[in-house]
Formats: sequence, structure tokens, C-alpha cells
Amino acid sequence: MLAALTAISTGTYILFTTKGTSAHRLAGRFYAVSMGLLLCTAFQMYYLSGCFGIVHWGAVGSGIDLLVGLGALGLKALSRSWLTWHYLGMGASITGLYAAFFVESTYRFFPEIYYWWVTLGLAALVFLVGSFLLYHHYPGWIRAIRYTSG
Repeated sequence: MLAALTAISTGTYILFTTKGTSAHRLAGRFYAVSMGLLLCTAFQMYYLSGCFGIVHWGAVGSGIDLLVGLGALGLKALSRSWLTWHYLGMGASITGLYAAFFVESTYRFFPEIYYWWVTLGLAALVFLVGSFLLYHHYPGWIRAIRYTSG
């Protein structure tokens, strides 16, 4: 629970603050570690259910997104497009975290017959909104950093 709250709070903080600062980097480290712990707990749930379900596939996708976002930082010296990959990977990671949060917070309120409609419908809505926001905030944000970084 602490890992989830840390990931949500640091991820949200990063979204609304200036990028590239020491505070951004510190919050990013907390986000990456807490997401790593959160993903480990998602995979440990396999032992509770005995099968690889939708939660596990969501964790696989989220892990890939996180690796893309963090891997871009490691390849900064080799790739001119590292910032684009970092932005997209981390943006997809936090979007997936929000989707998981909303699904986990709401699906118990509905009868079992609506489970798939609630989980997939709500997750799809979060991903659509997240994709829209990532797309519409991308150009100005990346251009501003590229032109000031010399």
C-alpha cells in the first residue's frame, strides 16, 4: 500500500512541476523504486490466484513502460531522441498506474456480471484521457527543453 501511495503521489507531483530540476530527479527516483516494488507485488499475486490474469498483464505492460522511460535516461548519450522516449515511457507508466488505481478502487462496487465492463471500460477511459493529454502536451514541452538545452 505504501509503494502504491508513493508511486501515485510522486508521479502526480512530477506531472505538475518543472521538469529537469533536482526535485524532479529525486521524485523520479522515488517513483521508479516504488513502481518497481508495486510491480513485484502484482506478480506475487499470482500465488494467491494460481493463474496469470489481467492484473498480471497490466503489470507486464506497466513494467515495459517504466523500462522504456528509465532506459531512455541510460541511453541519453547515445540517442538524440532520449527525451521523447523518456516522456512517452514515463507518461504511459503513470497512465497505467492511474488506470490500475481506478479499476482497483471501483470494481468491487458493482455486481460480478459487470466486472469486465467496469474494469476494461474504466481502464480504456483512463488510457484514452492519458493518451490525449500526453499527445497534446508533448510538442510544447519537448520543444521548450530541446531549445534551451543547447
